[in-house]
Amino acid sequence: MRRMGFLWRVCVVLVVGVVVSGQIGLAQQAATQQPATQQPATQQPAPKQAAPKPKPKSTVKPGTAVWSPEVQKTLGVTAENFNAEGLNKLTPAQLTALLISARPDPRKGLLTCPASGAVPAGRLKVLVTVAGDDPTGAIAAAIKQSVESLSGVDVVDSAATADRALHVVVQEQTVNKRTIGFTASYLTATPCSEEIGGKKMDVELKGTLGTYSNAKGPGLAKDLAGMLDQDLQELRKR
Repeated sequence: MRRMGFLWRVCVVLVVGVVVSGQIGLAQQAATQQPATQQPATQQPAPKQAAPKPKPKSTVKPGTAVWSPEVQKTLGVTAENFNAEGLNKLTPAQLTALLISARPDPRKGLLTCPASGAVPAGRLKVLVTVAGDDPTGAIAAAIKQSVESLSGVDVVDSAATADRALHVVVQEQTVNKRTIGFTASYLTATPCSEEIGGKKMDVELKGTLGTYSNAKGPGLAKDLAGMLDQDLQELRKR
C-alpha cells in the first residue's frame, strides 16, 4: 500500500509539472506572436514654401508710336527709316499731333507760298509750336526765345504771317520718376495758302524732319534753333 501511495504522489507531481510547463510554454509563445508596440510615427514638418519674390518695379514705358502708311504719306518716312528718324520714341498721341501739323489739305487749289506772298528781304518770320511733355510751357518759351535770338528772325503767332514754321513734339525722359532730359522731334514747314472756289485756307509744305535725343533743358532749345538757322539759309539766299 505504501508503495502504491508513493507512486500515486509521484504521478500527481509529474502531471502538475507538465501542466505548469505547458502553460508557461503557451504564455511564451503568445508573447512572441504579439506584434511589437508601434511607436507613433514622427510627423515630418511641412516643407517651407518659398517666400514670394517681390515683383520688380514696372519698367514698361507708355505705348510708343508705330509706322503706318499715313506716316509715309504725310512725313515721307518709310518703315525702314521710322526708327532711324527717332519717331519710335514718340507716343501715339505725339505722332498724331505731328501728323496733324504736317498733313496737307487733300483738296487741290491755287497754292501760294509763303503765305505773305514773298519772302521779305532782311528778316524772316517764324511760327513756333510746341506740344507733348511741356505742362508749364517752359520748354516752349525757351525754344521761342532761342529762335528769336537768331539773326534776322522774328517769332510770330500766326501761320498767315509766317515765312517758316517749326513744329516740335517733346517727350520727357525719366529714371525712377526723375527727369533726366527730353527727346524732341521736330518738323519744319513752309506755311502756304490754298484757294479753292474763292475760299482761302492755310496749308503747309513739309521741310526738314528730325529728332534730338538726350537733350536737356536749354540745350534742347539751342539745338533746335541751330538746326532752324541752317534750314533758313535757303530762304535767305532768295
